[in-house]
Amino acid sequence: MVDYQLLNTTDFVTTLEKEAIIDFLMDNLDDYADSRENLSNSIEYALSKFPHQGGFVLMARIGDEIIGVSVVNRTNFESYFAENILVSLAISEKARRNGIATHLINQAKVYSKGSILIRLNVGEKNSALLEKVGFKVSQSEYLFKR
Repeated sequence: MVDYQLLNTTDFVTTLEKEAIIDFLMDNLDDYADSRENLSNSIEYALSKFPHQGGFVLMARIGDEIIGVSVVNRTNFESYFAENILVSLAISEKARRNGIATHLINQAKVYSKGSILIRLNVGEKNSALLEKVGFKVSQSEYLFKR
């Protein structure tokens, strides 16, 4: 049986727990992999007690084993940009195709106030899942990166 856990700014999350989440994401993000430092920063931001930061981490577990994680950061850009961004979503390979990603995304919609942005390359295989749970393609993005 899958158990779901919400971690937010009111929870005390140990360094070991954060490291387990980062390890899971590093192992399961596949084509969407990011650096360990960026993953750590997004989790720290989501769990931050500072009022200008925040968000949450949703986990799916079977027993003590993590089988899914989503990380949502609050942007604080009310009314002119999405108020939240789903930074990471990963499901372990053995748990895929069981509705866990759909459940994590739907729970993210419940716990978020305002819009949620998900960055995804056009034509990605996960586009169908996002459209199924109510996300719409809104525009292309161009990024100037330093």
